[in-house]
Amino acid sequence: MKHLFAIGLSAVLAWGIGSGAARAQASPSGGPPVGWLRISSVAPLRGHWSLHSEVETRQNNAQLAAQYLGRVGLRWHYGPSFSVTTGYVLAYNELQPGDPREPLPEHRLYQEIALADATGPLRVGHRLRAEERWLRPAPEAGFRFAPRLRYHLRLVAPLRRDAKLPVGSLFLTASNEFFAGLGAHTGRSFLEENRLSGGLGYRLSRLTTVELAYLRQTQTAGYEAAPLARNAVQLSLAYAPAARQSLVRQPL
Repeated sequence: MKHLFAIGLSAVLAWGIGSGAARAQASPSGGPPVGWLRISSVAPLRGHWSLHSEVETRQNNAQLAAQYLGRVGLRWHYGPSFSVTTGYVLAYNELQPGDPREPLPEHRLYQEIALADATGPLRVGHRLRAEERWLRPAPEAGFRFAPRLRYHLRLVAPLRRDAKLPVGSLFLTASNEFFAGLGAHTGRSFLEENRLSGGLGYRLSRLTTVELAYLRQTQTAGYEAAPLARNAVQLSLAYAPAARQSLVRQPL
């Protein structure tokens, strides 16, 4: 299992870095970094169930519009390293970067499978998510159905020799996420978006962690299929019971 994890993460990270470098030659730099904020929590319910919630704000740059979203999902845990989630997202999207008009709503349903291995010195997490989205491209337009798939790979490396993460510990993070559109692709790439990030995290308590990461977002299916880019500094605050093991919060 660990060999499969190593092979998979190496291939995905190499692909992401390589494709990102290739797109950088053809796409704008993305300009100075903007601010992203994410706050998430996992509330335990009866038995193997929990309630996942999340809010995010994503500041616009000259190429990509701002977005604000809230997510709620019902999660079922099988052991400490496998979970299945289904839920709903309400998002509001700017029409264009800096547009003074009211953001347009977006509705999503999603289903995801997550698998984590936190037993070794390098902790690895995989997440596959399907999204059914209803978007409004303009105020006078109706909702358009735009399903997609997302695959997210996340690595956590504790900065301790014993590879543990007690309260007060620092850790490094790296992640890469691919977005694949499932609708019509006339003149556009099947891989619509990529988000590559790396940063530093700190375990505040048994239940809470905070992370600061630099994120590079690229889109290959923007307006008229023009490549777009955004650089961001993302602050993340996460709360979850230790029994709902993640790559950071393990039972002590």
